[in-house]
Amino acid sequence: MRTTDDYTAETTDRNVNPKAGRPTVDELERRKLKVMHVATSLFVRDGYAATSLVDIAKGAGVATRTVYQHFGDKEAIFRQVMFARETAAVLPPPSLQPDDSLFDIMVRAANYIVDVSLRPTTVDLMRLTIAESRRFPELTKKLTDATYSRFRANVKGIFDELVQRGMADDTDTALSASMFVDLILGTTTLLVYAGWQSPPPRYSQLNPKIEFFIKGRFGAAAVESARQSKQPTRGTKSTPARGENPAPAGRTSTAKRRRAG
Repeated sequence: MRTTDDYTAETTDRNVNPKAGRPTVDELERRKLKVMHVATSLFVRDGYAATSLVDIAKGAGVATRTVYQHFGDKEAIFRQVMFARETAAVLPPPSLQPDDSLFDIMVRAANYIVDVSLRPTTVDLMRLTIAESRRFPELTKKLTDATYSRFRANVKGIFDELVQRGMADDTDTALSASMFVDLILGTTTLLVYAGWQSPPPRYSQLNPKIEFFIKGRFGAAAVESARQSKQPTRGTKSTPARGENPAPAGRTSTAKRRRAG
């Protein structure tokens, strides 16, 4: 049985492009994006059970049968919404500058962790994931695993860069990344995702946490030189310039011995 909403939405569809019997490809794509946007807002605000296809279609200004045609049933739309949100949840890693000190890079890493974990897109996704985890256990686990895997891989890449620059003597950058994420976030994500606390504008204890981590993971000597640009920590070797092959300490290079002779 057709409803008044269906007739109203179809009239809206025809009014978008009154001169043509069918919408153009661009118009169709815009409608799909509108449906996704409305569906995402309704799922986040009202939850899966309280959201209907009629609500989504009405909010998007299209007929309910149009939603069925392009997306399928409500579960299919929900899955597309969740996959789209997961893809947008993780930001690319921060750009590191050539003259960044160890402390500069760790600050960039900490800010990245906070931004990814507590921005509205991530908070909405995680709250929706938690709320629907019993209804869609396999889907939510798959999305959560994928999100955290990409996120921690990006943080690990920052620690890999520290090792490449000779700023840290680290044989397990994956472990360092995991510990650093846990230290920076603490219980804040749990409280925010559960709705018990609002996301803080910025951590006031960020610098002390960074210094604490550097000292505990890389040693006290690393803390002293952490704010110096391009300064390797104790136990690391400076990377020689391209084409340079320095002789071992205490020995004279072959070229120098020949010139001396």
